[in-house]
Amino acid sequence: MSSSTIRKAIGAVKDQTSIGIAKVASNDAPELEVAIVKATSHDDDPADEKYIRRILQLTTCSRGYVSVCVSKLSKRLGKTRDWIVALKSLIVVHRLLNEGDLVFQQEIMFTTRKGTRLLNMSDFRDEDFCLVFGSEA
Repeated sequence: MSSSTIRKAIGAVKDQTSIGIAKVASNDAPELEVAIVKATSHDDDPADEKYIRRILQLTTCSRGYVSVCVSKLSKRLGKTRDWIVALKSLIVVHRLLNEGDLVFQQEIMFTTRKGTRLLNMSDFRDEDFCLVFGSEA
């Protein structure tokens, strides 16, 4: 088995685990969290438009959903070591900034002032890149 096949399998398991945890243990907005995980999945396919639209719809409905969305995207970006997940997360943020409610932009500004590092990717390291090129993670 090649390392990329193993990486894809581990990514799929991680996504399914995150979805299961969101459905069972999420107190904030389980439907939103599931949509974020599915839109930013580890697979090589582009982010599914259906889930991006669902995120846009949910964040337009409630300011509470906007803060949860910013929090979950920030957490996903901060924890991932997979360039595919990071790129898809940034695409979702871009779509929300362009097509979402103005409240989303305001929430990003507010959380940035509080110290949340939503778009700061200076610590990001892709594990596959480090393994191939011998960089320290």
